[in-house]
Amino acid sequence: RARRAGIRYLFIQVVSGGLLLAGTLMLYRESGSLAFNHIGLGTFASGLIFLAFGIKCAFPLLHNWLTDAYPEATVTGTVFLSAFTTKVAVYALARGFAGTEALVYIGAVMTCFPIFYAVIENDLRRVLAYSMINQIGFMVTGVGLGTALALNGAVAHAFADVIFKGLLFMTMGSVLQMTGRINGSDLGGLYKTMPITATFCVIGALAISAFPLFSAFITKSMVMTSALDTGHVWVWPFLLFASAGVLEHAGIKIGRASCRERV
Repeated sequence: RARRAGIRYLFIQVVSGGLLLAGTLMLYRESGSLAFNHIGLGTFASGLIFLAFGIKCAFPLLHNWLTDAYPEATVTGTVFLSAFTTKVAVYALARGFAGTEALVYIGAVMTCFPIFYAVIENDLRRVLAYSMINQIGFMVTGVGLGTALALNGAVAHAFADVIFKGLLFMTMGSVLQMTGRINGSDLGGLYKTMPITATFCVIGALAISAFPLFSAFITKSMVMTSALDTGHVWVWPFLLFASAGVLEHAGIKIGRASCRERV
């Protein structure tokens, strides 16, 4: 399974890189410059670049490479993937497509649809992979809103996500390393045998769930406030639902696997 996921990851990323190269060459032909400034949508070249970054951001229907590869990578490799790959794409979108209205809609969908998959998923590393798409959705929405508050919230959330998602992947990696199991239904009572891991798992779960006084509470609030300030009132309920949903699958399901008694 890991080999198949790796080959698929390679294929998808080569396609993304090819689109990015083609779009860059076409943009250079049109503008005569390779400066990476605001690009925006409007031309075929910019559309190719946008699609390339969208693949790397795991846009809806372009996300399967992430949910396949992350759970099958090594324990250490998954942490590095969660920290760097998609965050570079978010940074690129912020540089080239800030204020693009389409990103508001795409980001809102990204925050919501992974919740339904994560709820029924048993593999806890795959749950975190779906949760990754959910969190990227907040960043993409912030980039699409384009205000100073929204962009600061998106960038801050990307930085916060590196910390708490890396922490959660490390705790699940520790569980897999020590028990050989990663399905939630097979785990329980880890607070007795792995108390430090369980403690850090709960901390990560609280952070990703936007619990007050934790990082995501601030960063998500910045994006959601900006949505109201810019008149995207309909986006706010979607983001609120997404925040509640991540509490269910990351805060409760993963925390329960660590703290409940095994039957």
